[in-house]
Amino acid sequence: MTSIRIKQFSEKNYIFFYQLFLMFSAIFCGYSKVNNLFHLSLILLVITLFTDKKKLVGIFLKDTAFKKGFLITAGFLLYFCLSTLWSDNPRDFTSAVTHSLYLLAFLFIYRQICLNGKKNGALLFALAGILVLLFLIFYCVDKPTILTNRLTVSFFASPSNVIDLAGYFCLGIFLCLITIRDTNNKWFYLPIPFLFIGVILTQSRGPLLSFVVSLLPLLLLKPAIRKHHIVIFLIFIIMLASFIVMMNFEYILFNRFETAYQQSFIRVGIWVHTLDMVKIHPFFGWGFNKELNFINSLNDPVKTTHSLYLSALLKGGVVGLFLLGGVLSYGLCMAKKHLTHRQGFEASLFLFMIFFFTTQGMFVVSNPGVTWYLFWFPLAIILSPPVEKTC
Repeated sequence: MTSIRIKQFSEKNYIFFYQLFLMFSAIFCGYSKVNNLFHLSLILLVITLFTDKKKLVGIFLKDTAFKKGFLITAGFLLYFCLSTLWSDNPRDFTSAVTHSLYLLAFLFIYRQICLNGKKNGALLFALAGILVLLFLIFYCVDKPTILTNRLTVSFFASPSNVIDLAGYFCLGIFLCLITIRDTNNKWFYLPIPFLFIGVILTQSRGPLLSFVVSLLPLLLLKPAIRKHHIVIFLIFIIMLASFIVMMNFEYILFNRFETAYQQSFIRVGIWVHTLDMVKIHPFFGWGFNKELNFINSLNDPVKTTHSLYLSALLKGGVVGLFLLGGVLSYGLCMAKKHLTHRQGFEASLFLFMIFFFTTQGMFVVSNPGVTWYLFWFPLAIILSPPVEKTC
């Protein structure tokens, strides 16, 4: 009798604690107490698999589309775990394996959530966390300098990099759009302007450009565009333009884009240095824990490559970049399936992630943190085969 109760508790609550992790991880990014929610979800998943392994494992084996993506991702993670053996610190192997197992579990649990018909619930928990983060940042920010400090002086637990913060807000917009489509609840239009204003206030060009470009696939879904969509879009543009003009923000925004030309040369210098390092170990890279030791043209020390793809090339060589390309290529194949099932927002979200990490140099195999939200969460969404719904 006790074993039955344990089974029922674990099967019911591993999804719940996963959803709580999604919510609180957005608010308190990387905090160990929040990560314990994921650990608890993982423990309950293991208990569920142990008590009813035929059911869940059987579903996984029949879930061909997800299984292929899962195994391709596992191959990518395995290679970078092995790359620690020829890195500066081979002792990182155990840590890399632990991170990789957590990430695979993250993907697997999300798929189980979709199979249990609770996808909307998980997305709502994630959206709630991002909206709470947005509120806390607007509440804590130094109001007189909000247009000059780029939201850097605000909520203590927010991502330290405003580029990542803008990525969170863009993700929140996509979650709103998916929720509106799936629930037909028009109230979720309300947070979108505030999230977009948050993106603007970060003055981050990369996320903004990535967001705009990633929406292009929706043009393939012209029959899904309704008149009220056009009206809402025009109202949104008018509100945004009014905000920019009333706050005299256009001068700051234009100055940020002007400085982009100068800063692009700094980033190109980092990329050239990275490629020079790659030439020394081109095929298998320098290993998992390799960082740059570079002084840029402004005499600032630089450790990251400012591009995920160059980071994969530096750490894993041509082989590592090829394996990362395999993960993203399969994701694009799944994005095409989402498009054919009129789930264009999921496809656009995945494209946003690909473009976003073009100029973000953090590596994606790590403890729960920013990359779990901005890389692995969109990957989990796109690897889950779509269902028949209208976009």
